[in-house]
Amino acid sequence: MKSEIEAMLAQGAGGAIVNTSSWLAKGALSGSAAYSASKAALDAMIRAIALDVAASGLRVNNVNPGIIDTPMLRRFVDEETAKPWAAFTPMQRLGKAEDVGDVAVWLCTDEARFVTGQSILVDGGYTIAGMR
Repeated sequence: MKSEIEAMLAQGAGGAIVNTSSWLAKGALSGSAAYSASKAALDAMIRAIALDVAASGLRVNNVNPGIIDTPMLRRFVDEETAKPWAAFTPMQRLGKAEDVGDVAVWLCTDEARFVTGQSILVDGGYTIAGMR
Protein backbone atom coordinates (compact mmCIF):
# COMPACT_ATOMS: atom_id res chain seq x y z
CA MET A 1 0.00 0.00 0.00
CA LYS A 2 2.96 2.31 0.61
CA SER A 3 3.87 2.36 -3.09
CA GLU A 4 0.24 2.89 -4.12
CA ILE A 5 -0.09 5.84 -1.79
CA GLU A 6 3.19 7.41 -2.94
CA ALA A 7 2.18 7.10 -6.60
CA MET A 8 -1.31 8.45 -6.02
CA LEU A 9 -0.07 11.36 -3.91
CA ALA A 10 2.50 12.22 -6.61
CA GLN A 11 -0.33 12.47 -9.15
CA GLY A 12 -2.11 14.92 -6.87
CA ALA A 13 -5.57 13.89 -8.00
CA GLY A 14 -6.81 12.00 -4.95
CA GLY A 15 -8.27 8.58 -5.58
CA ALA A 16 -9.34 5.46 -3.75
CA ILE A 17 -7.59 2.40 -2.40
CA VAL A 18 -9.70 -0.61 -1.48
CA ASN A 19 -8.19 -3.53 0.42
CA THR A 20 -9.71 -6.91 1.09
CA SER A 21 -9.99 -7.80 4.76
CA SER A 22 -12.37 -10.44 6.17
CA TRP A 23 -15.34 -10.96 8.41
CA LEU A 24 -12.82 -12.74 10.64
CA ALA A 25 -11.52 -9.30 11.64
CA LYS A 26 -14.82 -8.98 13.53
CA GLY A 27 -15.56 -12.65 14.30
CA ALA A 28 -13.61 -15.84 14.82
CA LEU A 29 -13.41 -19.48 13.96
CA SER A 30 -11.46 -22.07 15.87
CA GLY A 31 -7.95 -22.14 14.45
CA SER A 32 -8.22 -18.67 12.90
CA ALA A 33 -6.24 -16.68 15.48
CA ALA A 34 -3.34 -15.56 13.28
CA TYR A 35 -5.54 -14.90 10.24
CA SER A 36 -8.14 -13.03 12.31
CA ALA A 37 -5.44 -10.94 13.97
CA SER A 38 -3.88 -10.02 10.62
CA LYS A 39 -7.22 -8.90 9.22
CA ALA A 40 -8.09 -6.91 12.35
CA ALA A 41 -4.69 -5.23 12.03
CA LEU A 42 -5.50 -4.32 8.42
CA ASP A 43 -8.79 -2.78 9.55
CA ALA A 44 -6.95 -0.69 12.17
CA MET A 45 -4.19 0.26 9.76
CA ILE A 46 -6.51 1.68 7.12
CA ARG A 47 -8.20 3.89 9.72
CA ALA A 48 -4.84 5.44 10.62
CA ILE A 49 -3.70 5.73 6.99
CA ALA A 50 -7.03 7.29 6.02
CA LEU A 51 -6.34 10.06 8.54
CA ASP A 52 -2.83 10.55 7.15
CA VAL A 53 -3.93 10.98 3.52
CA ALA A 54 -7.48 12.37 3.72
CA ALA A 55 -6.48 16.01 3.18
CA SER A 56 -4.95 15.00 -0.18
CA GLY A 57 -8.29 13.63 -1.36
CA LEU A 58 -7.10 10.03 -1.18
CA ARG A 59 -9.58 7.60 0.39
CA VAL A 60 -8.60 4.23 1.89
CA ASN A 61 -11.19 1.57 2.77
CA ASN A 62 -11.60 -2.18 3.20
CA VAL A 63 -14.22 -4.64 2.14
CA ASN A 64 -14.67 -7.47 4.64
CA PRO A 65 -16.24 -10.43 2.85
CA GLY A 66 -18.27 -12.94 4.82
CA ILE A 67 -18.83 -16.52 3.70
CA ILE A 68 -18.41 -16.14 -0.05
CA ASP A 69 -18.92 -19.04 -2.45
CA THR A 70 -15.52 -19.14 -4.13
CA PRO A 71 -13.12 -21.87 -5.21
CA MET A 72 -11.17 -21.18 -1.98
CA LEU A 73 -14.25 -21.90 0.15
CA ARG A 74 -15.03 -25.01 -1.89
CA ARG A 75 -11.65 -26.45 -0.94
CA PHE A 76 -13.09 -26.79 2.57
CA VAL A 77 -16.85 -27.27 2.10
CA ASP A 78 -19.21 -28.90 -0.38
CA GLU A 79 -22.92 -28.28 -1.01
CA GLU A 80 -23.96 -30.20 2.11
CA THR A 81 -21.43 -28.71 4.52
CA ALA A 82 -22.13 -25.20 3.17
CA LYS A 83 -25.80 -25.40 4.18
CA PRO A 84 -25.24 -24.40 7.85
CA TRP A 85 -23.28 -21.32 6.76
CA ALA A 86 -26.19 -20.21 4.59
CA ALA A 87 -28.71 -21.08 7.32
CA PHE A 88 -26.84 -18.90 9.86
CA THR A 89 -26.76 -15.98 7.42
CA PRO A 90 -29.85 -13.76 7.73
CA MET A 91 -30.04 -13.48 3.93
CA GLN A 92 -30.18 -17.32 3.81
CA ARG A 93 -27.43 -17.80 1.24
CA LEU A 94 -23.70 -17.73 0.77
CA GLY A 95 -22.27 -14.58 -0.69
CA LYS A 96 -21.17 -14.31 -4.30
CA ALA A 97 -17.95 -12.78 -5.58
CA GLU A 98 -19.97 -10.06 -7.27
CA ASP A 99 -21.55 -9.10 -3.92
CA VAL A 100 -18.08 -8.14 -2.71
CA GLY A 101 -16.93 -6.77 -6.05
CA ASP A 102 -19.88 -4.40 -6.31
CA VAL A 103 -19.03 -2.85 -2.93
CA ALA A 104 -15.34 -2.54 -3.88
CA VAL A 105 -16.26 -0.83 -7.15
CA TRP A 106 -18.69 1.50 -5.37
CA LEU A 107 -15.95 2.53 -2.94
CA CYS A 108 -13.91 3.70 -5.96
CA THR A 109 -16.68 5.90 -7.36
CA ASP A 110 -17.59 9.52 -6.70
CA GLU A 111 -20.74 8.21 -5.00
CA ALA A 112 -18.45 7.13 -2.12
CA ARG A 113 -16.49 10.39 -2.12
CA PHE A 114 -17.02 10.98 1.61
CA VAL A 115 -16.26 7.41 2.73
CA THR A 116 -12.78 6.78 4.10
CA GLY A 117 -11.22 4.69 6.84
CA GLN A 118 -14.07 2.20 6.77
CA SER A 119 -14.15 -1.59 6.84
CA ILE A 120 -17.42 -2.62 5.25
CA LEU A 121 -18.78 -6.06 6.04
CA VAL A 122 -20.25 -7.78 3.01
CA ASP A 123 -21.65 -10.81 4.78
CA GLY A 124 -25.42 -10.91 4.39
CA GLY A 125 -25.70 -10.13 8.13
CA TYR A 126 -23.65 -13.15 9.22
CA THR A 127 -21.67 -11.26 11.85
CA ILE A 128 -24.62 -9.49 13.46
CA ALA A 129 -24.35 -10.26 17.15
CA GLY A 130 -26.74 -12.87 18.46
CA MET A 131 -27.48 -14.43 15.09
CA ARG A 132 -25.66 -17.68 15.86
